[in-house]
This record gives sequence, C-alpha cells and structure tokens, in this order.
Amino acid sequence: MKYIRGLLPHVTIVLCIVFAVLWILDYFNPMMHFLTADLPKALLMVLLLSAVATSILAIYDQRKQ
Repeated sequence: MKYIRGLLPHVTIVLCIVFAVLWILDYFNPMMHFLTADLPKALLMVLLLSAVATSILAIYDQRKQ
C-alpha cells in the first residue's frame, strides 16, 4: 500500500504532462485527431482514476492526523 501511495502522484503528473503535449499537438495538427483516438480516451480514464485515488488518499491521510 505504501508503494502505491508513493507511485500514484507520479503517475498523475506524468499523465497530465502527456495530455498537455497531446493537446498542443492536436492544436497544431487537428487532422491527426490525437485526442479523439481510443488510446487517449483510455489514458484519460487512467488519469481521472489516479487523480481521484490520489485525492482520496490525501483526504484519508489528513483525517488520520
């Protein structure tokens, strides 16, 4: 469990950077459809789940103290 708590914020940061890059690429080249393909949709779901899990763990740690 301690390993997941340490890894989860890093996963969230990396996925945020990935989506920032995909957004920029999609802005400059909209014909490539970087944000409408299946892989970005799956990565977005992982990003959302990791953000929710990170928030839940932060709230739990705050209430425990």
